Amino acid sequence: MQSKHFLTTLVLAVGLLFCGCTRQKIYSRFQHVSETGWEKVDTIAFDVPPVTESGTYREDLELRIDTTFPFQSMTLKVNQTIFPEGRHESYTKNCPLIDKNGNIKGAGVSLFLYTYPFNDIQLNRGDSLHITVIHCMKREIMPGVTDIGISLTRQR
Repeated sequence: MQSKHFLTTLVLAVGLLFCGCTRQKIYSRFQHVSETGWEKVDTIAFDVPPVTESGTYREDLELRIDTTFPFQSMTLKVNQTIFPEGRHESYTKNCPLIDKNGNIKGAGVSLFLYTYPFNDIQLNRGDSLHITVIHCMKREIMPGVTDIGISLTRQR
């Protein structure tokens, strides 16, 4: 149990190191999911602070799973509200995780990281985002999901 937390902390620290070297990435956060499993009613929320520059931004959905994840893919629903306009957008993203031969497609050893682009968005200076993520699987509780993340990268 303690080694799982150490590994999660290590992966997060290395990820933050790489994020710090990328000047265009303006937001990158992970929310931890309960060790007992991600329940269908558990909404993961992110609040992206106001951007300092107008431009096009790529939004990425990030996912960490461990070896106990029981399926080849996962379907996630991303809802976001852009402030101050109040515009609401919704996306459903199918995330392939394991191929037909049982090989994990993510990067890692016992904890696997996946990144899925889900939107390019035009933001004005001062715009902020409220983003929520839920799973859309038939199973009520999803074991093996450890963290959900959102990142925002300025494109131009």
